[in-house]
Amino acid sequence: MSDSETFDIVVVGAGVIGVATAYYLQKNNPDKRILILDRLPAAGQANTAMSAAAVRNMFASSTNQLLTHTSIKCIEHIQNEIGYELLFEKTGYLWLLSDDQFNHESVQTWMKRMETSGIHYKVFNKEELKNMIPGLNVDFTNDEEAELMNLEEVSYGLFGGDCGVLDPTRLVEFYLEEFKKISDVKPRFGVDVEELLLSADPPLELPGEPYVWQNKLVTGVKTNKGVIHAETVVIATGAWANELLDPIGMNSQTKAKKRQMFVLHADEKEGLHKLLDSKGFNELNCIPFTILPSAGVYFRPQLQERGFWIGCGDKLGRAYHYKHTPSFDVAESSYYENSVYPVLSKYIPAFEGSRPVNSWGGGYNYSPDAIPFVYYENGVLVVNGASGSGIMKADAMARIADALYRGEEEAELFGGKKISSSALTIKDRDVEIESVVI
Repeated sequence: MSDSETFDIVVVGAGVIGVATAYYLQKNNPDKRILILDRLPAAGQANTAMSAAAVRNMFASSTNQLLTHTSIKCIEHIQNEIGYELLFEKTGYLWLLSDDQFNHESVQTWMKRMETSGIHYKVFNKEELKNMIPGLNVDFTNDEEAELMNLEEVSYGLFGGDCGVLDPTRLVEFYLEEFKKISDVKPRFGVDVEELLLSADPPLELPGEPYVWQNKLVTGVKTNKGVIHAETVVIATGAWANELLDPIGMNSQTKAKKRQMFVLHADEKEGLHKLLDSKGFNELNCIPFTILPSAGVYFRPQLQERGFWIGCGDKLGRAYHYKHTPSFDVAESSYYENSVYPVLSKYIPAFEGSRPVNSWGGGYNYSPDAIPFVYYENGVLVVNGASGSGIMKADAMARIADALYRGEEEAELFGGKKISSSALTIKDRDVEIESVVI
């Protein structure tokens, strides 16, 4: 890389959102030279790879329903019609709920909104769940430990059959390969973007500009391997967006939290094999992605390895933190032992004695209303704030980013559905607040 280069668009971040955005920008702006940059050695190796790798359309907000439903349909199209194997498996999503939770106004509203939007779901009662999920504990009567842990009893299950799991790195590879077919600019990895270049618009060649009275424009990036100028810089760095936006005074409206994943194998434990092979939910005859009623603990099947991925969407008590540090990528064994495992083994006793064979940490980029941001200001096209569901919204977010860049009033999502290209901006935001956040 030379000391200074110029491109039409520089995309910072080669996760699923960044690469998908680069693809649609190149597809619909073939005359533009677009460069993808990432600090890691390959695409999709940061938080995309560290996610739970699951997709769902079961949201309360019609905005999120639209973003995810169309993106999932695109994922199905890529795998089934184009023939690109994403390991997408329709395991379904299952929320286990207590009686109070199920009858709460928020859950009832959620179900009504899904019905209105044509999002398919099914409700199971306690007896059905006991028969379908081997060893499920639905009764904590006289269990002082469960009471101390504030655990809710299972009374209902809310199931979505169009949801599932996939290999996120394969989805990234698909978009990257499609981008390479139509671009003559090779993506660059191992390049650390250190700061955004802020210039006066128009420049007056004054020392120290831009001044407060001048219009300002982001005109490129400074990296560890030189300066790159561009008329548009796309920020698709997720949890680390603020590291670039804060220094120039742009408020991304987002915060990041560490999330952790723990891998368990069924091994020779009969109870875990039976749990993994739970029947009646899907054609795969496996347990769905399952969210327990308490503490934000969830687990999902990993059929290729005959095991489970375990996670937790903790709220109060987990700091917001967006500075990238080595500890951000590392899972904490004490967190599993003291926080996750006690909850998991109470609801599913088959997990008793199971310990992780692998684990990792990553970051979720949360927006205040749990709806993504896509906005284009001062030469910066920001695509972030997916609130832990970037994989399942990436295709729609990327199409919206491209439409916004081209000045289109509407973005056409997969399947012909349309959305205002300004709906996800900060200034002209037009969304419903999301209440279903794991």
